[in-house]
Amino acid sequence: MAPPLALFLLVFFFLHQSARSQEPNPYPCDDTFSFYGTPIAAEANLTHCRKLSALDAELGWNLHNATNATNATGTTVDIVFSAAPLGISGWIAWGVNPGPKPMMVGTRALVGIRRVDNGAGAVGPPVVATYNVTAEVKLGCGLRNSSVELVVENVRSNYSAATGRMVMAARVRLPPAYNVSRLNNVWQVGPAVVGMMLVPHPQRLQNFDGVETLDLVTGRRVGGSNTDLRDAHGILSVIGWGIILPIGVITVRYFKTFPFRRQEWFILHSTCQICAYVVGITAWGIGFALLGGSRYYNTIMGHRIIGILVFWLANLQMMALWLKPTRHDKYRKYWSIYHHFVGYSLLALTIVNIFKGFKILQPPPKWRAVYVGILISIGCATLVLEGITWYKFWQEQKEEKEKKEKQKMEKDRMGKEKMDGGNPGE
Repeated sequence: MAPPLALFLLVFFFLHQSARSQEPNPYPCDDTFSFYGTPIAAEANLTHCRKLSALDAELGWNLHNATNATNATGTTVDIVFSAAPLGISGWIAWGVNPGPKPMMVGTRALVGIRRVDNGAGAVGPPVVATYNVTAEVKLGCGLRNSSVELVVENVRSNYSAATGRMVMAARVRLPPAYNVSRLNNVWQVGPAVVGMMLVPHPQRLQNFDGVETLDLVTGRRVGGSNTDLRDAHGILSVIGWGIILPIGVITVRYFKTFPFRRQEWFILHSTCQICAYVVGITAWGIGFALLGGSRYYNTIMGHRIIGILVFWLANLQMMALWLKPTRHDKYRKYWSIYHHFVGYSLLALTIVNIFKGFKILQPPPKWRAVYVGILISIGCATLVLEGITWYKFWQEQKEEKEKKEKQKMEKDRMGKEKMDGGNPGE
């Protein structure tokens, strides 16, 4: 049952992701957006709105004079961006990157700043400034406001103490180099500003996820994202290492000889473990590929180290198919010890790493709850089978003891009859 379940879940996941990315306008501009009904949004006359994939950010826009993907005179777009700054004097940022992919370096950004008068402690109205994010920022240089090649007009902003969100809006004239059908969007939030220099954002996964490529004409996302890859990595890991692998362990422990003897145990066991290996190694490969997508992944050392151990232990287990001695080989018992030790170590490490993955990705609580429920179900099945094992063991021990006692009594009876039959005095 495990391989069909894995296939069903994988097909469902990828169909869901494909449908989500192809939806023409998944978020209508309505009261689910924080800027809906505000004078800032009304002035922009928004035609498209979108909940962005990270930092609880929102984007709305109205595209002008863009009848095709490339426009010789450039394109004008009214944008409204909303997010919650980190701290009383924090900042929010939205920008575009003319490079081949959405990334921080190379972004031309609009930054909304909450300025605080440190002397009086008063918070003034937000200001919006332009910033050019250069490669030096990654080396630790401060990010100061500077001019960009974009023409930015009609800038306005506000802050809502009730929601803790800042909204900024502007009319942006994009040069012809910016393809509005594949526009690389980058957004971010930060904790504070010193003068006009931005204090760097936290090194959290959410802060590295603020990138998307959007088609401003249709309102849909173009291509995949690191989020999709991480979802695939997590789902495949749970299916392969977290579900199929323990099922394979159960089949060999309880259906080989005791308490149940099934001739198909080896086929079931090897099928489950091969499927777990294929699905799990695919997840491992996706995780390895993600290392090049963001600096953040280089900081997750515990999850990475356990993942490497899992990779090598899984390969050791697969080698058992070719290194297994014959049943009468004198080294068979040592191989069995190694195989069991590696197998149970692999099972423990994968479960630990899956929960580390939950902590890193922070998916909706229902996903963790579902997996915990699956583990509990597998654990309950194991307890039941273990109970049956011990019950049958005790029954067999009792029957063996009764059989020996019966044999002893029969032997004593026969010995007594023999002695009585040979007594000449009777």
